[in-house]
Amino acid sequence: MKIAIISDIHENFHNLILALQAMEQHDIEQILCLGDLMNSGIAKLLATQDIPVFMIWGNNDGERVEIVQAAMRDNSQLTISTNTYDFIELGGRHIFISHYDDLAVPMAQSGKYDAVFYGHNHIEAVDQTGDCWVVNPGEIAASKTKRATFAIYDTEAHTVDIIELQNTISLKTPLMEEYFKEHGRKMGLRSNKAFSLEDSDLNIIPESSLVFQTLRQAAVSAKAVVFSGLPGVGKSLYINQFKHTAASEGRKVTVIQWDVARKAFETPLIEERFPMGDGVVHDGVKLSAGAWLLATVKAWMESHQEDKSQLLLIEAPLVGHRFIELAQVQSDKELELFLSSSAFQVICPIPSIRVRAKIEADRAAQIAEDAKVWSGAKPSVMLMLWKRICGIANDYGRSIPMDGQPPYDPDVYEFVFRKILKHRQFIPLHIDEIYQVDVQDEAALHQAGSLQTDPTTADLYAGMILEQYPSDEEIAEVVSRWYLT
Repeated sequence: MKIAIISDIHENFHNLILALQAMEQHDIEQILCLGDLMNSGIAKLLATQDIPVFMIWGNNDGERVEIVQAAMRDNSQLTISTNTYDFIELGGRHIFISHYDDLAVPMAQSGKYDAVFYGHNHIEAVDQTGDCWVVNPGEIAASKTKRATFAIYDTEAHTVDIIELQNTISLKTPLMEEYFKEHGRKMGLRSNKAFSLEDSDLNIIPESSLVFQTLRQAAVSAKAVVFSGLPGVGKSLYINQFKHTAASEGRKVTVIQWDVARKAFETPLIEERFPMGDGVVHDGVKLSAGAWLLATVKAWMESHQEDKSQLLLIEAPLVGHRFIELAQVQSDKELELFLSSSAFQVICPIPSIRVRAKIEADRAAQIAEDAKVWSGAKPSVMLMLWKRICGIANDYGRSIPMDGQPPYDPDVYEFVFRKILKHRQFIPLHIDEIYQVDVQDEAALHQAGSLQTDPTTADLYAGMILEQYPSDEEIAEVVSRWYLT
């Protein structure tokens, strides 16, 4: 059985018709649509096809009543799920489909599926986790990548092919982009995200800015980019901007985020030995996650070394031994050669005093000190970690008074991280601009779609750490010296 997978049509009728015509040449028996029609007319077109269509919702499907009505018409070939994901069986294969990319890898790692298909970020990707295909068919819209593609999954051969359409158009012309950015809000557009107005993945930093140019240069030249630094310096904002910039340059981005990746190490076995204490990550978990990270980076490097389109993006705070392994000289010569090369770049956002004060004020307004559920560091944690950085600066020869709370100083911040990252290509990202970010919830900036390991592998790495450091005292000793790289 041959299945066509389409996603992110964004009311581009022209390209969708081209895709449907191409499907006729490939004996397609089923179409899976991963959402973001934007226009009920697209649903009416899909409903009249000879090939059955199964659709899940995207985040840009505003005319839901009209879309459902199209599916309910007599002789309609369109069936709509009730969610943004679903589980289906076709051609004897178990398939998981999702509009969003953050569910793809965990579902593939579960071992329950032969194929996982996802959309949302518009970036074509074909990977495998074991025998499970993990595929983004790309976009029909051609608005973000300027390419219109879809995927074909052959259930009998268990193969995936990407079909790129010819003679396509992009409805998102430069004239439209500029006009809607300027006038979109007062027009009350149905979907601001379609015109780059409110999506945290899209441009919010002016292209004329030195910050944007620095990010773009890294997106073009690097094989792997690490964003590092304290909480409260804008890492999540710049990571999202970097992802979008890299995608616009044709790069296929794989993401590893500390906060997401380390959660895989909360298995029952690990929690018994390395229990979480009031939201504090146990030092043993830090070492276990770090060991997994190094192995994952090396495997990724070996798999994608020759593919210039592939880019690895890592969010690594380093502070308190959070992925500090990336800054340490590694005994594995091949890995260390990569980590110390110009292809491996570490970007550290360094806000000015004015920008840091704005970030602190915004964080205080977003997160109460007694909050039980929150995203990002609480204001008190930001201050505590800054004081620790000042203590490290004194260890390196500075003389900062430590009675009371030392004031934030970007020069001290750069001094310390330059010392910690002395073995790596360190890129300070000096920030003295305050950008308009229409994000009310800090969690919205943390949804980058990180890789995670599976519970069995997590337990394996934790076991390795236990064998190397049998006692909590030995683990604490190693972690306390995190900045001595």
